Amino acid sequence: MCESFYQYWGKCQPVDQSSDYHLLPYHNLDVAACGYQIVKQNLFNSSQLFEQIGFSAKDVDQAALWFAYFLAWHDIGKFANGFQALFKHNHPQLVSVDPSKSYYSRHDSLGFWLWNESLKHQPNIKLEQHSEDIDDLFDTWLLIMTGHHGKPPERGADGNLSFNEQDKQAALDYIIALNQLFIVDNNLAHYPFHFFDMNYHKKLKQISWLIAGLTVISDWLGSNEQFFPFCSQPMPLDEYWHNHAMLKAEKAIATLPTASPITSFSDIKNLFPFIEKPTPLQHQALTCQLSDNGAELFIMEDVTGAGKTEASMILAHRLMTAKKAQGIYIGLPTQATANAIYQRTAQVYEQLYQADSHPSLVLAHGSSYMNPHFTQTILNQDDISQQKYPKGEQSVSGECNEWFVDTRKKSLLAEVGVGTLDQALMAIMPFKHQSLRLLGLRHKLLILDEVHAYDSYMVKLLENLLHYHALQGGSAIILTATLPFFLRQKLLNAFYKGLSGNKQALELEQSLPFPLMTQLNHNGLVEQAIETRQEVKRQVNIEWINHIEAGIDKISKAMQQGKIICWIKNSVQDAISLYQQVQLNLQLDHTQILLFHSRFAYCDRLEIEEKTLQWAGKTSNHEIRAGKVIIATQVIEQSLDLDFDEMISDIAPIDLLIQRAGRLQRHVRDKQGNIKPYDEKNQSLDERHPPTLTVLAPDWQAEPNENWLDEPAFRNTSYVYANPAHLWYTQKILSEQGCIKMPDDARQLIESVYEQDLEPPAGLQKGYYGAQGANLSKSSIANQSVLNLNAGYKRDSTNGWDNEVEVATRLSEDSVDIYLAYQQNGKIIPYCGNAEYAWEQSRISLRRAKWEKIKNQIPQLDQTSLEKLRQQIHRPNAIIVLIDTEKESSFYSKELGFYLN
Repeated sequence: MCESFYQYWGKCQPVDQSSDYHLLPYHNLDVAACGYQIVKQNLFNSSQLFEQIGFSAKDVDQAALWFAYFLAWHDIGKFANGFQALFKHNHPQLVSVDPSKSYYSRHDSLGFWLWNESLKHQPNIKLEQHSEDIDDLFDTWLLIMTGHHGKPPERGADGNLSFNEQDKQAALDYIIALNQLFIVDNNLAHYPFHFFDMNYHKKLKQISWLIAGLTVISDWLGSNEQFFPFCSQPMPLDEYWHNHAMLKAEKAIATLPTASPITSFSDIKNLFPFIEKPTPLQHQALTCQLSDNGAELFIMEDVTGAGKTEASMILAHRLMTAKKAQGIYIGLPTQATANAIYQRTAQVYEQLYQADSHPSLVLAHGSSYMNPHFTQTILNQDDISQQKYPKGEQSVSGECNEWFVDTRKKSLLAEVGVGTLDQALMAIMPFKHQSLRLLGLRHKLLILDEVHAYDSYMVKLLENLLHYHALQGGSAIILTATLPFFLRQKLLNAFYKGLSGNKQALELEQSLPFPLMTQLNHNGLVEQAIETRQEVKRQVNIEWINHIEAGIDKISKAMQQGKIICWIKNSVQDAISLYQQVQLNLQLDHTQILLFHSRFAYCDRLEIEEKTLQWAGKTSNHEIRAGKVIIATQVIEQSLDLDFDEMISDIAPIDLLIQRAGRLQRHVRDKQGNIKPYDEKNQSLDERHPPTLTVLAPDWQAEPNENWLDEPAFRNTSYVYANPAHLWYTQKILSEQGCIKMPDDARQLIESVYEQDLEPPAGLQKGYYGAQGANLSKSSIANQSVLNLNAGYKRDSTNGWDNEVEVATRLSEDSVDIYLAYQQNGKIIPYCGNAEYAWEQSRISLRRAKWEKIKNQIPQLDQTSLEKLRQQIHRPNAIIVLIDTEKESSFYSKELGFYLN
């Protein structure tokens, strides 16, 4: 075999291990064979993707062969002599190193350059019906193929620095041989007619991001030496294709998790045996008319206790039965809420699938690997195949095939996922391997909870996600207790424009009942009022205080009466100061008072969460609750099922006060605070005094000046909630109403604060319009951070694929990671000791601006020791701060967290 392309390696061992190598044409064919099998077996619903670009359902083999053909181009950039020089060897049969050539651009970008600047202009690799349209089509395909490392190729690469003429000729010879293999031997003699159809090409660009995901998976499989051992012996390409690549690809593909068949929805009892009678919202989820085909969006607005989570799962199962989804991703605002919903989902998700299947449930967020509830469910293929359940009896804690989590990039490909919304938003942003996330979300139902918690930046990202999801035929359910009209309008229109292709906005009714279930599909918009059960109707009275001491007096009285009380502060520093003041004034010890905020090391925070649940959780009793006080920040608002006898809160926007009030007398208890058993016939009444939320706020001013929040007690509140008008309107409506009455006053309370046409008092206008301008700026930044998915898989000059351009799913101040440590016997020991992931559990995130002000007061490692430890723990930017074991720390304690100000 004398063809020049056999002189080029595609895979090799590190030089200190072995001099073995795998020929480049063989590696290309390994990957091609994996892609062929993926489409042929319709893995990841791939053959349906090819139907969208013109291949009929009967043409699956043709679709698989064309995909394989293009995949066989994916590493043509490795023909560059600059790349070949990376392998130091003594093999005379491989191409000689050309010292005039270098390796500045990556091989993926060099591959597209080679196509665009050289191969595209070679007439002897083109079929008879070739035209400029085919060149444009190949441009799209080659961007996908050469961008197989999770990013589109760079367009600025200069291949002349890396390729010599011999390399270009070898690449050309290889493509000619490839054409012989696929075009002649495998009967791809003509470009299919739809290659010339501009509508199909437009669709190809739109789904190119999804095909890029299939390309990444094909490359990962085809690069696995376990399946494809190195081969350096030249042989005809058709021999290698049939006798090696195709046979081994079948075995490689067999290791992928198999899709779990869905079981048809029959009855609510299958999902939730404990539900005797569905709530009105759950009844609507059971009975609403689904459209015959196409995507649907549901918005469920109801009070706490209405069973929204169960209603969403009922509707999810119906949508899956109707073939509108094959899995679910539940997106939440925080890791804590995701952890809580993950455990609830683990109890039910397997009922969505047939009893003998093994659907995977993944927890998807940055710290999921530290969650033991999740990590103990990860099983390898052998574990799964050996698991047997009696009929109708499956695991109660969930299971997850390790393939989905051996790298976080694949987690959204699992059948069911629970995580932060960020993980889904990354699918439409220039993050490496976003194509895998996008592929994972396709055919999934998105369930988005607590959407009111997001700022204008994340809302704009969410609009883009909903738009693309609808465009791809994906359905979604949004759950909320407090949705302002302007936000409802944005989310509905984003989905509608993706669903219909119509640029004109929906006309929406502004005066709507609450609770409400909204349904949007091809048939139009349906808004169905929902009744409320008597037992979840609530009235929380409002009292006002204007100084800290009045709140401390209230805490003292509540504790003397044997109650548990909570004060929610708006900033960590305010919470720490209040904790110290209450502890000193009332002479309390750690058995009576607890501080809970975000600036604790992870291991300490877990202990505090657990203690909070012991004191104020649903199962707590009088003996545990009596005479306790918890000082907390916003961390207590969401996810934890807490129930306080009394509550004080700093002034906050109305939706957050409603959320906080949801932790006030949440469960039915007797006078002493013991839980009362639920009796459906004789509904139990709470025997405690009627719930009252006490709010710390400035004295009411009908015409406030711009210094309205300038007192020390409210200064940090004005930093956290930058729009002063939202706080003033909240105080105004609650002063007028005197209570939070749900669901009766829900719309009025929310719109009294968030209606877009409100004109605030003159003294607050500067702050109000400044905040509005900041929101518009955030939305604009979000739009610039989103991929133009309709333009095809390629880099855009405005977004940040490059490492130096930073993109994020949240706009926040620059932060630093602080790692707490001890110095013992010349060694640096992580604060969290012997815990698994001890360094990560010893981490605290601080605003960089804060750190710069205080860093000189904190003992740290010297620079040499720091760099050495950074390498050991694989944290190049870690800041290690030292706690003295001999004396009390000046900046951190288990009781206060990071407290230096």
